[in-house]
Amino acid sequence: MRTSNILTIGGAFVAILGGAFALLLIRAFLVDKGQGFVDLSGLVVGGAVCAFGLGLIAMGRKRARIEAENDERNFSEMAIALARKNGGQVGIDPVCKASGLPKDEATARMRQLTGRGVFDLDFDESGQMTWKLSRDAGRAQMAEIAGRSR
Repeated sequence: MRTSNILTIGGAFVAILGGAFALLLIRAFLVDKGQGFVDLSGLVVGGAVCAFGLGLIAMGRKRARIEAENDERNFSEMAIALARKNGGQVGIDPVCKASGLPKDEATARMRQLTGRGVFDLDFDESGQMTWKLSRDAGRAQMAEIAGRSR
């Protein structure tokens, strides 16, 4: 399980517990007039726990975006290195093996790289899709890096 998922799920759990505790004590504070300070301090603690849980959820979502960008970057670097090792072209099976992705997801990511100008799609003599490094692959990578820094 990824760190972003752990933060998001854990934050939701903490926020629910803090919110439930705060709701319990708000009822006690408003209805039972006996222990005002104790109920009020418990209400503040419950609100703080709930706010902490919401902060964890926000951190988890931010971390998920960072992890997705890293996965995308690592995939493109791996595919380019694999293609360079094989004379400038690569098939889908070696990409699946190196990345650990299923065939359809690896094909979709390779098509994204084709759309960015890193690879050119071609077919070998047996009709299988192969991706050849584009002559403008370096320029496409630089444009992609420049797009991320904005």
